[in-house]
Amino acid sequence: MRKNTFRDCLMIGEIGVIGLAEVSHLAAVFLKLSFTDCSRLYAVCLGVLAVSGIVFLTAGRKHIFPAFHRERQGDFLPGQRLLYVIFAMTVISQLIFIGMGNAIYRRGDMMAETVESFLVSDGIYQVNPMTGMPYTEGMPLRLKILCLPTLYASLCRWTGIAPAVMVQRIVPMAVLLSSYVSFSLLGRALFPGEGKKRAWFLLGVSVLLWVGAYRYGMVGFGLLCSGWQGVAVRGGVLVPWTLSLCLRRRRLGVFLCILAEACIVWTLYGCGVCLAVGAGVTVVQLLCRKLPGTSANGKTGHSAERGDAT
Repeated sequence: MRKNTFRDCLMIGEIGVIGLAEVSHLAAVFLKLSFTDCSRLYAVCLGVLAVSGIVFLTAGRKHIFPAFHRERQGDFLPGQRLLYVIFAMTVISQLIFIGMGNAIYRRGDMMAETVESFLVSDGIYQVNPMTGMPYTEGMPLRLKILCLPTLYASLCRWTGIAPAVMVQRIVPMAVLLSSYVSFSLLGRALFPGEGKKRAWFLLGVSVLLWVGAYRYGMVGFGLLCSGWQGVAVRGGVLVPWTLSLCLRRRRLGVFLCILAEACIVWTLYGCGVCLAVGAGVTVVQLLCRKLPGTSANGKTGHSAERGDAT
């Protein structure tokens, strides 16, 4: 459990995409670059990331891919296939729901307009998306350095897709799928070696996302009705993976989640939910270590002996 799995590699790649978007965005903001130059810089950075990822996966293919194959074999035993079929149907229904766009929640949100202003003005925060005129007042720096508008605008520039379609349809679908990758890692950390429980866990998560779609503030609402927002990425992708990493004691990954949240969500000094989750779980783990009869891995002495015996 302490080594990176294939799903971990996917999550690291996604955080790398966010981090490189932040680097390109900051370069444009502080060096006064045009958006065209910013998107070109971002494209070069993504190319380097893609090559590095291919090299890493190629170098670790003897460990990563056989382990991923074994995981899939364990997950799709005959008794679990029906659960995964129901789960897949639920996910497909959610993707269709997002694609229809009948429940998009945009109150107070101007992401699509901001992305379009980047493309039209060829600059970063040069035109107020509400008025179409240059900004007459300054913008808080903590808000100005968030990178999601640059990421989405770059995708629109490269693909030619309209900002509204990219922001409100395509991005939320990708975020939803990333969320299930994150929750699958959490399920694997919670139920190691118990494929049926992991299947029930994922199915339960998919049902809870549907149930939570009825009310603003719920994770399901964010993912299904406004999945382009940073808070939706945080709640559905970063937080579950943070919990998974904490349970596996992978502190570097937790640090990456904290940085990623600081790049996409306007929280006080960037210290948000991932930091609180990581710190809270770490404190609990340290307290559990000090309890009498508890081993370093959090098991009681008797259970550890039984685990060693097996």
